[in-house]
Amino acid sequence: MDPLRSILRNWSLLGSTQVVASLIAMVYMVVVSRELGDVEFGRLFLALTLTAIVGVVGDFGLSQVVARVVAREHAMTRPYLRRAAVVVACTTVALYVVLLAVTGVLGFAPEVRSLVLILGLLIIGESFAQLIGGAFQAHERMVIPALTRVGANVMTLGLVVPLLLLGYRTTAVAVVLVLASAMKVVIQAIAVRRLAGFDLAPAPPPPWRTLLRAGLPFLGAQGLGMFVVRIDVVMLGRLASEATVGWYGAASRVVEAFNLLPIVLTTATFPVLSRLWVAAPAQFRATLQRTLDLVLIASVPVAVTLLTSADGVVGFLFTLNRYAPAVPILRIQAVSLPLVFVDYLLVCGLMAAGRERLWIAIVAVACVLDPVLDWLLIRATDALYSNGGIGAALATLTTEVFLFACTLRALPAETLSRSAFRIGGRAAALGFIQATVILGSRAVGVPWLPAAVLGGIAYALAVRELGLLPRDVTAWLGDLAVRREAARDAA
Repeated sequence: MDPLRSILRNWSLLGSTQVVASLIAMVYMVVVSRELGDVEFGRLFLALTLTAIVGVVGDFGLSQVVARVVAREHAMTRPYLRRAAVVVACTTVALYVVLLAVTGVLGFAPEVRSLVLILGLLIIGESFAQLIGGAFQAHERMVIPALTRVGANVMTLGLVVPLLLLGYRTTAVAVVLVLASAMKVVIQAIAVRRLAGFDLAPAPPPPWRTLLRAGLPFLGAQGLGMFVVRIDVVMLGRLASEATVGWYGAASRVVEAFNLLPIVLTTATFPVLSRLWVAAPAQFRATLQRTLDLVLIASVPVAVTLLTSADGVVGFLFTLNRYAPAVPILRIQAVSLPLVFVDYLLVCGLMAAGRERLWIAIVAVACVLDPVLDWLLIRATDALYSNGGIGAALATLTTEVFLFACTLRALPAETLSRSAFRIGGRAAALGFIQATVILGSRAVGVPWLPAAVLGGIAYALAVRELGLLPRDVTAWLGDLAVRREAARDAA
């Protein structure tokens, strides 16, 4: 099967479940943010952020190692998972203790520390879920992790809503999140033994030293990357009010719902690129190029919709009387979105090519740049607009530009051709047309949602007319339509 079509097949399977998971998560987020209010929601978002920053290294980078090694040789599944699980167990317990100590040292409010005491257990659950997910990813069988994510979200929503209506607050929400994470790990652990790699004669287990050394680059990349992504929330918690953290959290949750698209795509892409880098370097370059074209075309309409309709989105989801300051934050984050989409894929290419150390060097510089920008811009915008979240969003945008430029240069020579820049330029031009349609429609009284739909239709028609989608994608969509038509006829 053509590599890009293999990626698209896995992406479509993952994407369909992720859409469901995202919709459920969006409903959960809306209910929680409305019921708790901006201050309590800010505390919850801050506690979750602190847990994420510390817990991102809980798998010791071994989920990526398992995905890359097992993708190339399925017989490595059992020995790598067993030894990696021991490392993860030791690492996560230690990190939980570190999280509690750091939260106390930084002097956060008692309410935040109490939430961290509970949510810190997510470090253990999510780390094991990532590790087991690496084995599914290596086999290009990512449906089970996706379905368990949906199940966890259903469980969270089903328990949180009645608890909030009964008067329970953030502590109850935190307990439910931990229980849902534990359920996800149990189901994945049971299902993973059905993978083909468990039916093969196991290869010799990797030496402990080799395993740990292989995980270190990914450990560094994940830890530094999460620091860059989340340090703005921590600094907001120290430099601005808890309500500001709530406004920023509301806007960030909307953007993160769309970030699942590149995350799912790179999850499907990584094992394919890892295999091609060794077996067929020319196909590696072609596959990365065509996938990048797809990412560029898909990211622009999402960014334009959020940019032009931020007030409608925030008003619909969170109400403007409490979360109106989230509107300018969301608009700035919308501009960052295409860069985030592209950076996910470029970093995936670096990792598949074994250049994770270059990425560590790049993100290490960003770990200095981003906090400095946060310190300056949060304080400035808090003084000017009483909204430090604007400064945090501007700092993130600047950092994403830096990461994009550096990652592009770090890719192997001649990996990408100039066609990527042509596709990006054309997609941006079509995005301008989309924005004109949306703003023009709203100017004559069309509500924001129908206006956004009209703009999206105009963009899609223009993409089709200009033939910007890669031929593989067009053929895959055509085959999908034919199969659905045949299924309807058979029924």
